[in-house]
This record gives sequence, C-alpha cells and structure tokens, in this order.
Amino acid sequence: MTIDLRSCIGALAAFLSGILAAVALTNPARMRWPLTEPQSKIDQWISSQSTSVVVGAIVAVGACVYLQHRGSRRRAWAFVYTGVVVLILIRFLVAEEVGLDLLSVLGFAKTIAAGLILGGAVAASWDSRLGRNLLIIGVVSTWLAAQSSTGDLIPVSTSSIGEPAWALLLLTLICAVASAVTDDSESRISESEPGVAAAALAVVTGVAVTQRILSSVVDRQENPPTFSGWLVMVASTLTVLTLTWFCVRRLDTTSGSGGFLWAATAVGAAATTVFADLTDRFFLDGDRTSPLVIAALAIIAVVFGLSRSRHRDRTIAGLALLAAIPLSEWIFDGEHELALLLRIVALGVGSGLLLGSVLPSNPVAATLGLTVPFTALVFMSIGQHEIETVSSTYVQHDPPSTYVECNSEVRAYVDATEPDAAFRAEAATIAYAYEAPPRSDGAAFLMCVVVVATGIALRRRSPVDTPSPD
Repeated sequence: MTIDLRSCIGALAAFLSGILAAVALTNPARMRWPLTEPQSKIDQWISSQSTSVVVGAIVAVGACVYLQHRGSRRRAWAFVYTGVVVLILIRFLVAEEVGLDLLSVLGFAKTIAAGLILGGAVAASWDSRLGRNLLIIGVVSTWLAAQSSTGDLIPVSTSSIGEPAWALLLLTLICAVASAVTDDSESRISESEPGVAAAALAVVTGVAVTQRILSSVVDRQENPPTFSGWLVMVASTLTVLTLTWFCVRRLDTTSGSGGFLWAATAVGAAATTVFADLTDRFFLDGDRTSPLVIAALAIIAVVFGLSRSRHRDRTIAGLALLAAIPLSEWIFDGEHELALLLRIVALGVGSGLLLGSVLPSNPVAATLGLTVPFTALVFMSIGQHEIETVSSTYVQHDPPSTYVECNSEVRAYVDATEPDAAFRAEAATIAYAYEAPPRSDGAAFLMCVVVVATGIALRRRSPVDTPSPD
C-alpha cells in the first residue's frame, strides 16, 4: 500500500485550518480583562465581537464561491496561508497595549482572516474524503472544546479565549504553503451547480445578520425573564426557524443541499445549554477538567460519529442524541463535572452522526453549514445563564491578584493586579447564582423543541438530491 504524501499534507493542512478558523471565530460570552475605558465604549467593543463573527461567516462563503469559480486548488491554499499570516500579524499587534478602538478593528480583521482560512480549506479539500472529514473534525471539535477555556486572567485580546497559539499558527502556515507548493497544477476544484453561489451568499447574509439583530434584542431582556421576555425569545426562535426553512427551500432548488443547513442549526441549538454550563464553571470552586482533555474527548466523539455515518444514514440517531442533551439540563447542572463531560461527548457524537449523514457534495453549501454554529447567536443568548457586564470601581489597599466579592445573590470575580490603586472592572463578569436558574429550564426545553423541529423538517424535505460527496 503506497502512501500519497501530497494527500496526507493536504489533509493535515485541512485539519489544522479547521481548528484555526474555529478558534478565531469562537468568542464565548465571558470577559475577564482589567480595563479603564468608559462603559459605553466597552459595550460597543463587546457588541462588535459578535458582529465580527457574522462578517467572518459571510467572508468564508464568499471566499469559497470565488475559489470554486476560479477552480484553482493552489489559489485556495493561498487564501489559507494569507489568512494565517494576517492572524500572526494580529497576534504581534495585540501583544502591545492597544485601545478598544484598535482592538475592535483587529477583531474584524481576525474573523475576516478566519473566513478566508475556512473558505479556502473547504474549497481545497472537499473533494478528498480524508481532507473533508478531517476538516469537519477540526471545525466541530474545536468549536466544542474552545468553549471550555478556563476563566483565568488573560491580557486584553480580540477574544475571550485569547489569541491562537503560536504552534497552531506556524504549523498551519507550514502545511498550507506545503500543500500549495506540492499540489498538482492540473488538479482543479469541481464546478458548482448553477445558482448555488448566489443562493449560498444570500442565505449566509440573511441568516447571520438576522441572528445578530435578534440576539441583541434577546440580550436586552430582563433577568430573570418576564413573560414578555419569554415571548421575545420564543418569537426570535420562530423567526430563525422560519427563515431557515425558506433558505433550505432555496438551496434545495439549486443543489439539494439544504439538509446540511438544518443539521447545523440542530447542532447549534443542542449545544446552548452545554456551553452555558461551561461558562458557569468559571464561577464554581474546585478543580476543572483541562481544556486539552475536553478537546481530546470532543475530537474522539466527532470522529466516532462521522465514522458511524459513513456507510449508513444515522440522521435519526444523531437527532435523538442532540435532542436529549438540552433535556439533560433538568437532571444535571454545571456543577456535575462528569455529567458535563458526558454531555460534551454526546454532543460530539450526535454532531458527527447528523452532519456526516447529510454531507453536501458542493463545497459552497458545506462552508455555509460549517459557519452556522458560530452565527447561532440567538440560541446562545437564550441559553446563557444570567450573565451581564457591569461597570464598577473597587478600591483596596494591597489587594491580592484576584479580588473576590461574594454575597447571598451575586458572586463576582474582579481582577486587581496593582497594589494601592482603584480598579475599574467594566468588563468583569457577574452571574446571579440561583439554585435553579429560571431561564435555564425554559431554555433547555425551547432548544429541545428546536432540535425536534429541525429534525422533522429534515426528514420531510424532498429536494432534488445531488450525489453524496463519496
């Protein structure tokens, strides 16, 4: 058995590109930066982070559309290493002390670079079974694991999980350049079906922008939510599902690949309560599982799910697992570390089973689906456990490295790193600690309904099917 070195390098580049793009597009809702800026400027900065993810998703689809039109695989890898170079430059700039205005600009540059990386990697590797599977594993498992980063103090950054690691940046750059150099100049990206490019661009723009607008409306609701607040959340969810239904019909008329959009929506909804509990771990005492361990579990789970869906349709099994994850919130909460790890594994397996069963043959549709979990902002806003950003000033002589204020209702962690100074904590994270958070149970039930609804829509659709990628 001969080993095709060129294919192996391309597959490794796809895997690393998926990881790097997911890291750059992931921005969990928790802040631990010591800042001395006006509250209004901090609110604008936090808002720009979600908006930048929307821009990155649109860029990813647009890049894949352009590359499929041009047909050059080398050009696709050039998009990838260009995006990596931009991320390296951003990492250098963020190491210096920069203001929030420049940090917002760098945040947009970061997600645009991530869009180039994701779109280029999908275009270059989607025709290869190994490259395609490794790309999905890299994107989905990193999206799951990145949410588990600990709440330790980090320097001011474009993301609450910090900047991508140097090792990841350099390895991705080396593999992307090697893939571009060794790629066969006669190897071309397959042509797209007529109308797919325009449909995909319209869908990603409409869905992502709508998610961003509605998420800002949901974020403004009172905590705990009133009856009118719940009406807003339910109406926002119905709006997203209705828009997704129209978008799926549009995609099905051009390529028959709308099922991947439904599947990605179900994955995004199922993950909301798990991500909320991962965020809550920041406020819990005791040891927490290392993010590296969670990343390994996520990779294994997604690999298992994809492998089981390779020769057989596992849509029902994937949907059942995903629907059960929000309901498990009624049995376990974020304080049960083992139960949380099991839910992450179930989420990875369910995602692999479902996505692997409905993989589209068109790379543009695939890029669109892979951006959906990152832009599912309405679901993330609904599932979040009572977290808000406040502006306060704490003064304490000779304070410890972390000053903690606790009372019966609120637990707040405030960073204090210089003695004999006033510490403004505009971006400190505060969580209301209820025994049973009122939004948690309702959000879990609502997300379960979303998964079931997407499953019904997925099973009832009757597109003009295109051949599977294999």
